[in-house]
This record gives sequence, C-alpha cells and structure tokens, in this order.
Amino acid sequence: MSRPTWARWVTRVSLGLAVVALILTIRDTGLVAIGTYFKRIGWGWFAVVVMEVAITTMDAIAIRAFLSPDNDKVRLRSTLLSQLAGRAVNAVTPSGNLGEAVKVSVLVDHVSQSRAVATILLYNVVSFSVELVTVGIGTPLMALFLPLPARWRVVLLVVGIVVLVIAFGLYALVRRGVLVSVAKLAARIPIRGLATVRRWIWKVEQPSRHLLNPERYARWEPKLRGIDDKMKLVEGARVRDRRLGILMVTLSRLTSMSLSFLLLIAMGERLTIGLVASITVGGFFIYIAGAVVPMGVGINEGGYNMLFRALGENPARGTVLILARRVALIAYAAIGLVLVTASETVKRARERSAGLATRSAPAVPADDRIAEARLVTTKSPAVPATVTKAGD
Repeated sequence: MSRPTWARWVTRVSLGLAVVALILTIRDTGLVAIGTYFKRIGWGWFAVVVMEVAITTMDAIAIRAFLSPDNDKVRLRSTLLSQLAGRAVNAVTPSGNLGEAVKVSVLVDHVSQSRAVATILLYNVVSFSVELVTVGIGTPLMALFLPLPARWRVVLLVVGIVVLVIAFGLYALVRRGVLVSVAKLAARIPIRGLATVRRWIWKVEQPSRHLLNPERYARWEPKLRGIDDKMKLVEGARVRDRRLGILMVTLSRLTSMSLSFLLLIAMGERLTIGLVASITVGGFFIYIAGAVVPMGVGINEGGYNMLFRALGENPARGTVLILARRVALIAYAAIGLVLVTASETVKRARERSAGLATRSAPAVPADDRIAEARLVTTKSPAVPATVTKAGD
C-alpha cells in the first residue's frame, strides 16, 4: 500500500518539532542534573533499558493485535516503529498527543486510514481505562494504609468509585461508538455567541450556534461510524486478538509503573505500600496536569513536591523521582528520534530512487506501439464450421 503524502509530512514535521522540544527539555533540565542522575542510578540503568524495551514491545504487540483482522498485513517491526516514533514524539511535545498522529502515519503504509485511526484510538482508550482501573484500586489502598482523617478516607473511596465508573463507561462507549457519540453530542450543544464568531471569521450568512455544525455532522457521520465499527467486533476483528491487546496494554502499564519504583530503589529510597499507592494515584493526576508542557517540566516537580509533603515524606524524594524518570525519558526520546529519523531517511531515499527509475525507463518508440496495436487487433482466422449429420 502506497503511503499518502499527508502521512509523510505528518511524520517529518512531527520529528522536527520533537527534536526542537527535546533540545529545549535538555536545556531546562540541565546537563549537570542529567549527568548526576545517570550516575546515581548506576547499574540500575540495565534494568531500566530492559523494562523500556519490554514496555515498547508489549505496546507494539497490542497495536498489532488491535489491527485485527488486518494484523496479518503488518509485521511486528512496523508496529514497533510506530510505537517508538509516537512515544518519542509524545515524550517531548506538549499535550502528549502529537505522537498519535505519527503512529497513524506509520501504519497507513500497510492498512487503510480508517483502520489505522481506529486502531490507535482503541489502543488509547484501553490504555486510559487500564490507568483508571489502577487508580480505582490504588485509592482504597491509600485509605487503608495511610494515617488519614476519616473524611479523607471517604473522599478517596468516592474518587476510586468514580474513576472505576468512568473506566467501565469508556468500555460501554466503545461498544456504542465513540466518535459518533461524541460528534452527535457536540452537534446538540448550543454555545451563545458562537454563531457571531463564526460569521465574523468565515463570513457566512447563517452560521451554526452549535459546537459542531449539524450539517457537518451529517457529512462526517458515515466516516465516523466506519471508524467506530472497526473499533468494535463488527468488522471481522477476532476476539482472541482483542483479549491479547488488552492483556499487553495492562502488562505494559504495570511495567511502566514499576519502572518508577525501580528508579527510587536504585537511588536508595525505601518504599511502603502507602507510598506506592500514593504515587500511583497522585502521579496519574499530576501527569494529566503536566501534559500541557513537554515532559511536564515544572508542573511534575511542583506536584510531586506537594504530594510528598502531604504524605509526611521528604519532598526531595519526589523531585528525585521526577528528575530520574525525566532522564530516562530523555534517553528514550533521543534514541527513538534517531532511529525513526533514520527510517524516514531510508524511506525517502527509496521513494526518490523509485521515482528516478520510473522517469528514466526507456520509452517505447511510436512505430513499435503501432505495430503492437496492429498485432493485438489483427483478426483471428475463421474456425471451420462443424460438420453435422444434416449436412451430410
């Protein structure tokens, strides 16, 4: 399958932005701090490398499983490249979403655009649901093992129930159709003053006051429903592939959480059940808040500082964890961007060589084409009629 032009540009522009963001992140973190935590982690880096490779591999297996029934068209190395590229871009760019477009741009080399979008969307929904379930399990552990006032225990239990409801609600939403449901809701939400803004910007006579223009929703609905159907089991997807994908995502998220605790242990910190639960729950909400800046620079430090103070722990431990994890992400992003850039360079060279070969192919002379045409259109000799008894 030929790669669309938009996919090539999305990948190249995203890689360029990611390289700039990586440089800025390294500058903000400081080479001295990076060197210090490289040294503090020491031999623990071997375990970090093994766990990062395992996380990427499990995510790649999950993406390939979610491609069902088209997963036979895609090799594992292609989904590895997709996940490596997307995660490297997400690690150093604001919001952590640009990498998802990069993943889609890599997959459209092998499958249709709608299948690629549905796969990455399903992967993200499952990932977010697994994280919500983890938070829902962690909050009761915090209420049980931390010395908290009674009202805070109640708050934690309520938060745990709410996030579990949201997690299972996402599952129900996938079965119903994520994109169509969201778009339909947006087409029903009126916003005061939106019509005036649209009239001023787009110079239209009767703009819609709804968040999504109902006419535009009517045009988009068939395509959105097609993507939703590919996320469900109505387009030939196999149940065993979906179960494999969910299992791999779950193991990947648990391994990623364990990596944070490994870094603390490698730097000589002591862990308790309450601290582990607190980092799991608090870290999730800090991550959401820190998604607006590359690697959550500044927000993560402040968030973990407040979290550890609230737990009665040394706030320096939170800063140590964030800086150590950031050093690991910087290393991952740097390696990932180098590998993906090399892959894109090779693809571009092959495309250019193929284009040159096509342009340099010898043209068939006009006389030869006429001769071939005459040869093809020459009337075939008549077949003798079959002799019948009546003729005899």
